[in-house]
Amino acid sequence: MDLSIIINQVISLFIIMLIGFYGRKRNIINEALTKGLSNLLLDICIPLLVICSFNITFNSSMFNNLIKSFIYGLAIFIVTPVFARILLSKTEDRKKNILQFAIVFSNCGFMGFPLVESVFGQEGIIYAAIFNMFFNIFAWTYGIMLFTEARNLKGITKGLINPGIISVFIGFLVMLSPIKIPVVLSNTMRMVGGMATPISMLIIGSLLATANFRRAFKDISIYYGVFIKLLVVPITLYFVSTLFNERSIVMKTFILMQAMPTGATISIFAENFNKEKEYSALMVSFSTLFSVITIPLIIKLFL
Repeated sequence: MDLSIIINQVISLFIIMLIGFYGRKRNIINEALTKGLSNLLLDICIPLLVICSFNITFNSSMFNNLIKSFIYGLAIFIVTPVFARILLSKTEDRKKNILQFAIVFSNCGFMGFPLVESVFGQEGIIYAAIFNMFFNIFAWTYGIMLFTEARNLKGITKGLINPGIISVFIGFLVMLSPIKIPVVLSNTMRMVGGMATPISMLIIGSLLATANFRRAFKDISIYYGVFIKLLVVPITLYFVSTLFNERSIVMKTFILMQAMPTGATISIFAENFNKEKEYSALMVSFSTLFSVITIPLIIKLFL
């Protein structure tokens, strides 16, 4: 891969983020518009992008990678919580579960998909979609447990039936079917799906504009959590993959997905369960801010 092209693409994404930041500061993008854009992204743009990524000719090598993606995706979401819990053993109890969620669940939707597409193309989107499927499953089970500290999870089934997961199954049907999506329809879907990249960066820029950075600068636990999220987790995954001589596009895609900052889902849950709302927002904001530096480093050194 041409590293200079990828770095330029990453820089372009963050420039769009700055535009979103400016728009929110000038009240061009307000809270209601940010929420509307988020719904548009999660319910329409990303699902269409995922379905289009599956609209390719299926071959045996892809079958092996699909099997790998299911195995590796499940393993990552089983092992990462244990790994994070160990690293957070001495953290203040009030913040431990929030940091645990922040480390395990990346911004694999808003930022992950655009960056994976930039680095690995359409095939990478397929594996990113499977990763995102496990993200949704674990976020609506284990993630809710972190916020409620409960085991009786009402409404999990409803939470798991969402456009992100449904689009993966539709995509599989499209890929395995001998009949492909008509060109006119696929072009339309691809155009709308292509809106995911600029919309996602505008949303993140808007969220950053509301952060209380002055308070965050004084909290050491945020720096520690960001360090683990952006560097320790993806680099550890890289060394594990190297140990097993696994350098497939699946593993590279998952390393990049794990290098994403904390997902905005943490703020949604914090609001719903009224638990550490400001601290959660600061984790999203700070990890996103520092990812401007760490993501290009991960791409250059470990992919």
